[in-house]
Amino acid sequence: MLVEKITSRQNPLVKRFRRVRAGGERRMILLEGVRLVEEAIRAGAHFESVAFTSEIETTDRGLALLDALRKVRCRGAQVTRQIMDIFSDTEAHQGVAAIASRPRYESEDVFARAPQLLVIADRLQDPGNLGAIIRTAEAAGATGLITTPDTVDPFNHKALRASMGAALRLPLATHIPCNEIARLCREHQVISFATRTRPARTSGVIEDASRAETIRIYTEVDMTAPVAFILGREASGVSSEAMLQTEGLIHIPMANEVESLNVAAAGAVLLYEAARQRNFCFGKNEKGEYKQPLPK
Repeated sequence: MLVEKITSRQNPLVKRFRRVRAGGERRMILLEGVRLVEEAIRAGAHFESVAFTSEIETTDRGLALLDALRKVRCRGAQVTRQIMDIFSDTEAHQGVAAIASRPRYESEDVFARAPQLLVIADRLQDPGNLGAIIRTAEAAGATGLITTPDTVDPFNHKALRASMGAALRLPLATHIPCNEIARLCREHQVISFATRTRPARTSGVIEDASRAETIRIYTEVDMTAPVAFILGREASGVSSEAMLQTEGLIHIPMANEVESLNVAAAGAVLLYEAARQRNFCFGKNEKGEYKQPLPK
């Protein structure tokens, strides 16, 4: 990393950081903070530019990060705190930010890993929720995540921060139409389940008159087979378009006084039930499959 000093707000690199932060460069993402930059290095991300202040050199962790960045082929700039404030999203920034290439996966790539455990984020709007879902999905051994159109970008800087770097590692395909997702599920024999808000009863199988189908309690569903969970928008749930493509409806029982769970919490419940049924088999074997069990 070649380092230059920048003190002017009009410098083209400062303007580029601001443009990337605002979402004006679709192929690039903004990484802010020590943790995200560290995770990007570990994930083998392609860095374009790095900006840092002298504050990064006041901690051992910051010095170690700078040492690692010196081995990265990219443009580096030491900037003032005032300049870092311009493209920082947090009031108490950690004195480092970077522009990196956006990870790119096609929808077929997300289905390539076996045994499939997928999350389909359908029109989610809160970047914090989506980032939390991505973080939990990776932790529970999910093999990928797909977003439908009108879903917030998982590489939005707020979603990235909430994912704690998981979005840089978990295969993500974005803005995939529901009918295309359904086609891929059929092709790869992945059973898709849509989550529903409270039905009429809270135990056993429950009739859903609107579809003349049964809603199953999530613990009664076999999740050892390839499965995909469709998680809907925070306020309105799974869209009608996505609902038409699903193969089953599942429900998480709740106390009578509770109307619904936060979508990230619901995703965590489902993902960890799948992980439990799969004996918490995390990690990849030589075929790239998530089959290695946790140590006893």
